Amino acid sequence: MSNTDKLSRKLFLRSLGSFVLSGTIGGAVSGCLTACNRLGRTNLTNSTYSTNFPVKMLGPSMAVGHRLRDMLGRLNPAFADEVKADFCKVVIVGGGIAGLSTGWWLQRHGFNDFTLLELESACGGNSRSGKNKVSAYPWGAHYVPLPNLESHYVRLLFAELGLIEGDYSVAAPRYNDLHLCHDPQERLFKDGQFQDGLVPRRGLKLEDSLEIRRFFELVHELRDAVGADGRPAFAIPVDLSSQEPKFRELDEITFAQWLEQRNFNSKPLLWYIDYCCRDDYGALSANISAWAGLHYFAGRRGRAANAETNSVVTFPSGNGYLAQALKEKIRAHIIESAPVLRILPGQKLSRVIYEQDGKTKALQAETVIFAAPRFLAPYIIADYKLEKKPEYAPWLVANLTLSGVPGSRGTPLAWDNVSYYGDSLGYVVANHQEITTRRSSIVITYYRPLARMPAAQARRFLQAQGETFWRDEIVKDLEIMHPGIGALITSMELWPWGHGMVSPSQGYMWTGRQKLERRFKSVVFAHSDMSGISNFEEAQYQGIMAAETIISSGTALKEST
Repeated sequence: MSNTDKLSRKLFLRSLGSFVLSGTIGGAVSGCLTACNRLGRTNLTNSTYSTNFPVKMLGPSMAVGHRLRDMLGRLNPAFADEVKADFCKVVIVGGGIAGLSTGWWLQRHGFNDFTLLELESACGGNSRSGKNKVSAYPWGAHYVPLPNLESHYVRLLFAELGLIEGDYSVAAPRYNDLHLCHDPQERLFKDGQFQDGLVPRRGLKLEDSLEIRRFFELVHELRDAVGADGRPAFAIPVDLSSQEPKFRELDEITFAQWLEQRNFNSKPLLWYIDYCCRDDYGALSANISAWAGLHYFAGRRGRAANAETNSVVTFPSGNGYLAQALKEKIRAHIIESAPVLRILPGQKLSRVIYEQDGKTKALQAETVIFAAPRFLAPYIIADYKLEKKPEYAPWLVANLTLSGVPGSRGTPLAWDNVSYYGDSLGYVVANHQEITTRRSSIVITYYRPLARMPAAQARRFLQAQGETFWRDEIVKDLEIMHPGIGALITSMELWPWGHGMVSPSQGYMWTGRQKLERRFKSVVFAHSDMSGISNFEEAQYQGIMAAETIISSGTALKEST
């Protein structure tokens, strides 16, 4: 049996009790962004720390988005008809992972008559990244766990990019060592010291340890469970999961209810589970589906010939590396800084009105792939109504450049560094993948889901607070783990995500998302909110499924011949 104390993020290990947690977040409002009264934070109000460094607020084009939202309903349909339109067989709206994957899949099948329109100045969605003199760094999703055997499309892309070496279809392929996360992978700060792994181990009572073991035993059973239909209970992509009622019924209750029904009461365990839910869904266990919560733990079964099951594939730029790689493959088809104003869908042809360089332009297409979040569709697609809008979690991501490595108490600096106290998810070290025994300057990427207040309220709060507020909040939080860290910070950049990721509430996975139709007239939809889980695998899958609606029609074959 493996060491039950070694518990990592995003993947459940084959041996009992060893697993990893799975890359795009209510409760009491007062606990969200104010100083907590928990251990390790009570004395912060009287402490002093340095904030003598520049702070910059970046982020997606919120002002542009709100302007478009406010004007779209007033856009004169006659004006839209008057704009001269160029013809293009397929227009892809949105350059996140779903939209980029649609283009990649079309091109792989010999179809090249498509144009991708992206609102922002750079593609990537919540997999975007940045770079400074010290390192590249993510602005959102920052890794992909070893893909399962059924995650065929991810493995195929990884083989194309040289991340998988040799046959990608075997159960345990060989991965490029440079992109497997280097040790140490993760650590948790609790009771004044860092420990290996993220499951609390310090200061546990016997009943806590027994409860944690019992939870892992249940998850282990679910990870290996197969339905009567021959499918795994929890698969990636989620559409390949078992349809057996006894599994789907888990979507009808919250994860917190599932835990309560099984008498899980240990505070360290419940802290850890809530950490996991905030990490992948931006919400607490009380606000997400039990099916989604269990998928987090039981859905990962990826293996590698040259790494432990708990390994992840990561890069200094996070999943920005993958977004850029996809972009390079279809660069000739992409127009950035091109917000779509209106889509006028027909049964056979659609008109897409967009802006570029201050001018209004139009494309006429046989098919429009709408690869943006679904909540935007009613604003942009004429006559489209959304029966139930998905819920999206707001986040704040910050990248901090440090002039040195912060001091450690216990386990040394890891790729992922988490505090038991406060409301953040801690930080990852962007340049952790450097092959060196010495580091001077580093960049850390700090993640903070606003999970303790209703999402709409959290978005308003996120938008209302300025650079100074967030600077102080972030430094105050980091000082818990690293007293004096403020003196090492040379710059801070902030990136608010108002709709950072879909949040799978009770009933969404097997009822709510089924109402998000794949097609509306000549518009085909593609986005991870159709999966209910915001990660690279699901976004890629939804993009490819949209592309398949075109390929299966024979249009791609006609193009290639």
